[in-house]
Amino acid sequence: MNMMKNPRNDFLIVALDFDNIQKVNELIDLIPEVNFYKVGMELFYSTGPEIIKIIKNQGKKIFLDLKINDIPKTIEKTVRKLASYDVDYLTIFCNQEGIIAAREGAGASNTKILNVTVLTSQEASSSDVIVRAKMSFSAGADGIICSGRETKEIRKEIQNNEFIIVNPGIRLISGNDDQIRTVTPAEAKQYGATNIVVGRPITQSIEPKMAVLNILKSCGLE
Repeated sequence: MNMMKNPRNDFLIVALDFDNIQKVNELIDLIPEVNFYKVGMELFYSTGPEIIKIIKNQGKKIFLDLKINDIPKTIEKTVRKLASYDVDYLTIFCNQEGIIAAREGAGASNTKILNVTVLTSQEASSSDVIVRAKMSFSAGADGIICSGRETKEIRKEIQNNEFIIVNPGIRLISGNDDQIRTVTPAEAKQYGATNIVVGRPITQSIEPKMAVLNILKSCGLE
């Protein structure tokens, strides 16, 4: 495995939308420029915590996207266990009480708790997303997941440079798929995103490395 790390490229998180470890290893080898990877439900439930160990052993960062939601005590215990794996970002999909429980579970770990506002596959008003973002900040979340379309306004409403905003639903050009509220990588950066999550434009590309380099170039990160 290639052990190259490049912190300046933490802006780009590549979504590992696979169900087995071999495909993950093959992709990571192809794109050493990438330092941050998203492990979603399909991959985590297929491989278990082993996939986290494999990726972390290569010096990479992990965004564990499980959108946790349950009663507060269960959220707290679940987050405590997942934080013990030293994941960098962990998503929940909670109200105020759930966020507080997740923060308690994360404790003094390095795991950042990110609350999902509205899924980018769904229609939503900007005001609804902003309300969720402000609630998340007030309850103690380290950041949120939201569409790039709301990021600029959220940055105006929440005056805290440490607050993490991750934009999924990134597309290199406009297109018809299951993501509705999309923006380009450059737009996301311009609007104030901390990170973007890109999956299929890279993982389904004939040349994943070129796709990565083009994204980084478009954001001034080449």
